[in-house]
Amino acid sequence: MPNLFVDHFRAMLALGKQTVLTNPPLTDETGATNVKGDKSIGMDVQVETILLDYIKQNDLPVCVFSEEIGTVQYHPSPTHLIVFDPLDGSTNYKLGKNFLPHGLLIACYAGTKPKLNNIIAAGAIEYTTHQGWIFDGAQTKTINGEPVDLNHDWIISKSTPVNFDLYYPAAYQAFAHLPGKVHVRWSGSNVGSLTYTLSGVSAAMGALLMRPEEIGTMVALIKGAGGKAVDLHGNDLGEEEFSIDRTYAMIAGDKTVVDFIVNNLSTGSTQHAK
Repeated sequence: MPNLFVDHFRAMLALGKQTVLTNPPLTDETGATNVKGDKSIGMDVQVETILLDYIKQNDLPVCVFSEEIGTVQYHPSPTHLIVFDPLDGSTNYKLGKNFLPHGLLIACYAGTKPKLNNIIAAGAIEYTTHQGWIFDGAQTKTINGEPVDLNHDWIISKSTPVNFDLYYPAAYQAFAHLPGKVHVRWSGSNVGSLTYTLSGVSAAMGALLMRPEEIGTMVALIKGAGGKAVDLHGNDLGEEEFSIDRTYAMIAGDKTVVDFIVNNLSTGSTQHAK
């Protein structure tokens, strides 16, 4: 049976790209505060509005959770849950002069109270590189239909690139034992970390406090590319319940590198890179 959400997500990614790239910069704060307590900017709201209009116009049988508006329901009998971040990396968009990564993240869960492994479709697009990916329920492919494989036989050393979300001060403490074992970087957005990982220029990505509107897309796209997505203790994130009221710790990417990172997170670790 065709996965119709894949076609819808492909269209929604295109709409997001068109909105961001063909409009003048909408960087002023709107006066509204989003669900995580940040001030919304014009482009956050613009992309969200266009995506919500698409969902309504196509009468998709879903509940929706978005970073800007929170939870909404248009269909009388929803069978799925769509979650999206209309502009991940808003600060990069606002200040980065189109050099710093920002983009759209979207995921569809079967049921309305799912686990992270109940994702049947997911997508991401990064606007500065024009790269995008779709998870079709089984496999991650580029927006052009090319399969993505994260098995690159990385040689782990202090130069091995990994991209971690260092926005929160607590993340520096959580990942403090990794520099010198791998090369920790931060692009200013999780869609940036995802882009580098799926493109093979980063071995893994991670976050201490990943938001619910981001986590499902990350898990689905990484695992659909043959990678691994776990919490800081090495537990499979797919078994975690999705909740709009929590954040998630995550290490994801090449399986060998993810295992190495998890083993080196604690102060008592004796494993070192070569």
